[in-house]
Amino acid sequence: MLQRGTYGIEWTERPGKDEPSLLGRLVVVVIGVALISLGWTVVSRIRANRKAAQEEAELSPPAVAQQGAPSLRGETTEPTPQPKPAVEEPPPSPPPPPPVVSRPESRPPKVRNLLMRLEEAEKARNVEMVVTTIEALRALPGAPAADLDNALARRLGVLNVRRLFDLKNAQWVATVVVKSGDAASRIASEHGSTFASLAKLNGGNVDRLKVGQKLSVLNHPRFNLVVHRLAKIADLQLNGKFFKRYDLEGTTNLKDGAFEWREVSLKLLKATDKAELDMLLPRSTSVLISEM
Repeated sequence: MLQRGTYGIEWTERPGKDEPSLLGRLVVVVIGVALISLGWTVVSRIRANRKAAQEEAELSPPAVAQQGAPSLRGETTEPTPQPKPAVEEPPPSPPPPPPVVSRPESRPPKVRNLLMRLEEAEKARNVEMVVTTIEALRALPGAPAADLDNALARRLGVLNVRRLFDLKNAQWVATVVVKSGDAASRIASEHGSTFASLAKLNGGNVDRLKVGQKLSVLNHPRFNLVVHRLAKIADLQLNGKFFKRYDLEGTTNLKDGAFEWREVSLKLLKATDKAELDMLLPRSTSVLISEM
């Protein structure tokens, strides 16, 4: 403050102004302790993180070198192939139905017209029209649709089995009325058929017949099986017309010629195909072995 002094008006400090109070000293001490604690906490965390990273690096396997990265010796390292994770494969899907044949515009007009008719019949699900159209295509002189013949034959075989057992086509199936003393095996034998095919035509319920009961039975079918060894296919004919095509899974030592089904009973067919033929063919059915 200003006051008169020895040399005139002088500035002198007010006594006791700069001396810190007890409260101020306490605040300073608390702040200092807090800063020291905070600093120690930060340092401890940094050290802990470094130690954890070091331990993780020691326990983990060495990283795969990138392709083309130089090693410590100056060599180029190649990447180590990593095993692919096992992927669970989806269950196999059922086989698709035989494809509907397309109609390329480069084919002869008659073939194009039949293919158009076939496509329309397939869309309309007219089984009989599909069958007659396929038969017409396969019967064309000069075989202008020869490249489609295998697909057409397989489609025809699928439909013929359906026509026989599901639709019970009248050209192959007759209806009989059970009489007193009749048995299923006797009815099948009298109609030149098999007990298995009779059971399938009637839903398998042929063990106990009743008088007056109606049964469906193959009406004296004339089956013939032609085995083509080189082509590895077997074509089944019914009453002189193509019925169905089967695939062979191997080669046969049988010589060319005619045999009976009970002599051959081909082991070269899939189990399901052989079971189907055993059901359809009487044991005396003719089997022709051909090299073609």
